[in-house]
Amino acid sequence: MSSKRVCVLTGASGVIGYAITKALKASTVHQWHVIIIGRRAPPQSLTNEPPKLPFDVFLAIADMTNEDLVTSTLNSHFESLRDHEDPEVKALDRLDLLVNCAGCSLGNEPIVNVSADTFRSVLEINVVTPFILSKWAMAKFASQDDNDLSRIINIGSIACESPRLNMVPYATSKFALTGLTRAFSLDGRHLGQTTMSETSGMVAVCQINPGNVRSNIMSAEEMARREKEEGFVEPDEVGMYVAHVADMQNTVNVLESTIMPTRQPLVGRG
Repeated sequence: MSSKRVCVLTGASGVIGYAITKALKASTVHQWHVIIIGRRAPPQSLTNEPPKLPFDVFLAIADMTNEDLVTSTLNSHFESLRDHEDPEVKALDRLDLLVNCAGCSLGNEPIVNVSADTFRSVLEINVVTPFILSKWAMAKFASQDDNDLSRIINIGSIACESPRLNMVPYATSKFALTGLTRAFSLDGRHLGQTTMSETSGMVAVCQINPGNVRSNIMSAEEMARREKEEGFVEPDEVGMYVAHVADMQNTVNVLESTIMPTRQPLVGRG
């Protein structure tokens, strides 16, 4: 078996997903081969800093909510490795980690202005896409003889614990993602049964909920307010934490955890 570990990751076009790819490639515990999938590659605003892109393969998928398109793209990629003449390349036909990081936050406005179509779109992207990928990953894990890592990490949000005003679609989707995580965590303990296979392996499934991650999507006024009152977590700090969890053996799990500024006001009253 190759000494490399294989990760499939969504959401690398955003600051958190891209930071996770960088942290995985910088890991001193395992050598990660990172496959990023999604509608678009990381933009130049993210990629113009490092001397080398922190991923190995980009698979473009126009619609991440289309199960047939997602699974056929992934299966085609791994099948192309299976019969490769180079044993090092052939050994990359495996999966050790899935990171579900892609998401959207449409509908962050007064609820009377939020349409059912917007609500449905957020659930499709934030819940159905992780379901599609986790289902595919379970089958991939079950097909392997060695499963000492075998982990799914869902990137949630602090909104699943304490939402802000005007975020009904997003907060609902992140609460739903927590249910998905817990259900798949149970399924991962019984991988043979849930995949109807003979495998004796298991999969650790967990959720990491970032809060107040610094990004350029909020207004300058909101950025200044949060900086003064709450503080920020840097994307690279989230990336390092996710990579630390990813490097663990799957006999250990961090089922749910929150990474946030120490001054985040959701805990207590003061």
